[in-house]
Amino acid sequence: MLSIVLIGVATILLFGVVCAFVTNEYMQEGTKELPHNAKTSLKDVKLYLSSTKQEIENLLKTNCEELEVTLNNILQASGKIVTEQLAEYSHAVSLTNLNDIVTGLESIREDLRLMNKITQELRINASQLDIVVRGVKKNLLHTLAACTTDKCQRVLHDYKVNQMSVQVDFDKYMDRYFPKLPDVTFALHNITVLMEGNIVSEVSQGRESFLKIQKDIQHAVNQTIPVVSASIRRACNFLANIATNMTALIDRLNADIDRVYIPHLDIARNNIDQYSPYRYYLGLGISGILLTVLMCLTCGLLCGICGKRPDGYGDDCCNKGSGARFLMMAVWIIFLLTSVLMVITVAHMVTGVMAQRGICEPLKNPKDNRMFELVDELVQIKRILYPKNPKANINMSYIVTKCHENETLYDVLNLKNLYDVENLRDYAGRYDINDTIQQLRRKISLSPGVVILKDSARSKLNDLAQSGLSDIKFYQYAELLAENITNINLEHLAKQLREVSAKLPGGQEDIRDSLEKNAHDLEHYHRDLVMPMAMLSEQLSANALMLQENIKFNHSSMAEAIHDLVDEVTKAQQFLNKDGPEYVQYLATRFGNAFLHQVDKFLDHVILKSIKEIGRCAPVSNAYNATLVAGCNKVLDPFNGFWASVGWCLILFIPTIVLCVKLSALYQKSDPYPGPLVEAVHDKKHVSHGRHHPSAYVESYDGPAGYNERERIADAHQSTSHHDSRYSDLAPKNWDFPNGGPPRYQPAAGAPPPLSTEYERPPPYYYPGPG
Repeated sequence: MLSIVLIGVATILLFGVVCAFVTNEYMQEGTKELPHNAKTSLKDVKLYLSSTKQEIENLLKTNCEELEVTLNNILQASGKIVTEQLAEYSHAVSLTNLNDIVTGLESIREDLRLMNKITQELRINASQLDIVVRGVKKNLLHTLAACTTDKCQRVLHDYKVNQMSVQVDFDKYMDRYFPKLPDVTFALHNITVLMEGNIVSEVSQGRESFLKIQKDIQHAVNQTIPVVSASIRRACNFLANIATNMTALIDRLNADIDRVYIPHLDIARNNIDQYSPYRYYLGLGISGILLTVLMCLTCGLLCGICGKRPDGYGDDCCNKGSGARFLMMAVWIIFLLTSVLMVITVAHMVTGVMAQRGICEPLKNPKDNRMFELVDELVQIKRILYPKNPKANINMSYIVTKCHENETLYDVLNLKNLYDVENLRDYAGRYDINDTIQQLRRKISLSPGVVILKDSARSKLNDLAQSGLSDIKFYQYAELLAENITNINLEHLAKQLREVSAKLPGGQEDIRDSLEKNAHDLEHYHRDLVMPMAMLSEQLSANALMLQENIKFNHSSMAEAIHDLVDEVTKAQQFLNKDGPEYVQYLATRFGNAFLHQVDKFLDHVILKSIKEIGRCAPVSNAYNATLVAGCNKVLDPFNGFWASVGWCLILFIPTIVLCVKLSALYQKSDPYPGPLVEAVHDKKHVSHGRHHPSAYVESYDGPAGYNERERIADAHQSTSHHDSRYSDLAPKNWDFPNGGPPRYQPAAGAPPPLSTEYERPPPYYYPGPG
């Protein structure tokens, strides 16, 4: 039972020994990696601060400078912006369309001239082609009629030579068989007359009159632009100062990281590399002592459970007596070294508990923690961050808690103590931007008496609408010129004539020569007349279709477009002279409000970004947690686990000592001799064989002492033989030996007779029985 209990205690002790070795190893690894992990976390914090600094500069400096440029461009284009809105509302934009129409008259006139020229060339070529085609047709009809072969008759029938003619009539006069091409001469003449009458300049003068409104407005605004720009510049300078203060604080933190913390980590790393092995080997030695005790217990239990009892004669090396000695060795080691282990364990426990309660727990739970309050009293973080405002509401626990909540840098460092960005909404009164915009608004005005379209220009535009250009059916060019110039492909007919002439029988040389000549003429006419005419027709058709689209100006015809645009410009002129000044004031108000809205929108953007987005503290929180893991989880937790393991073993040493002492006494007991003692015969044979037995020594001694000794042994033997029947020798009482059995021991002279006539073997030998 005691062995079973000791096995259980040793098993529990084994858990403590393994934990001691493992935690000692983990503690060494965590200690060596601690400076590197802490430096990595500091670099992450430094990168976060640098990125945040760049975000602040981009928001408050770069973006504000871009806004300033944009607003100045808007101011420079204020006249254009107001004028364009005025033109759009009053439909004076139609004046621009009219100006585009008359400006494009030169291009239209050139297109008409080109079309007229191409048409003239087509007419000349068509006349020549018609003459030569008639001649070839007359000659072919005579030649093919004289030819007697079937192929000649087939050519005459298949190609319908008697109907060969020019299919498109390019003549400008009406023909009863073919429609004529449109005539652009009348429209070209009218447009030329209008252009010579300065229609372009008169319409352009009206557009210039309207643009003069834009120039007058811009000229008046230019006097106020410097004042507005200066107000915007002051606002941007103020934001730049805020950015400078914030970035100066960030630069100071970065400088502290490079100047103070990283060098301290390098010093800590050197000290750890130099001294941590001593602590490691101390822990290894302590773990080795625990392992030695465990090994003694293990060996003692193995020998005590599996070994035989000691009897003093030829004992095995691993009997129960050896187990008892192993157990007592464990007890001696415990007694000798427990006090040292206890002192070391208590020192580790005090250090570990103080570090856990004083460092790790406050760092993991900074909110409402007494240790952080002590740190705040010692460090005075508010004086470090805000030396000019020592009453700022900020401390270390506030910073850590806000950072874990992934708040922005503005909230984490409570930069409201430096400047409240909400006050940016009061920029208008402080920097007089509202007043300057009001001055700008008063500069934008319109004087009545605007003339943007004179009566002469209106009359010439009406003449342009009636010029006949809209009456030209340009689509007819594409329809007529899409057909072939001739109704028979002259080139194909020429090839067929050559084939027929090559297969004529002898005796028809005149017909062959005529066919060859006609084929040559047809090829020549196709190459020199038909192909150029086809190219000119294609060009004429494309120009006609393009011109037809260009002169519509998003209307059904040019005449309709001109009439509509003239009506709109007339109404716009009436609006400008009647309601124009009031509407311009309305536009000026809208312009000023839009300008201020741009500034307000930017400042709202700055406020939102500063409070809600810039410098989210998650990277710093991750670095903080990584440092806690590197310090508390990888160093302090194994440290506490080490002293807890050693303490666990020290507590288990108490029952171990009790069990070892009791088991050692039990293991050292030997079993009594199971049979009766007999005296040995003083035989030379036994002496020569080196058998040493107590009875033998008794035999060899003569005297009273020897007699008494023999008597004592015999009495003991007799008493033992009747002690317990279970220890009796089970050997047969009579052996089958020749001559009445084996020789018997003879008692010495004067000794009492043997107690039994049966043969008894001396201890420690006995016969366990047959089988």
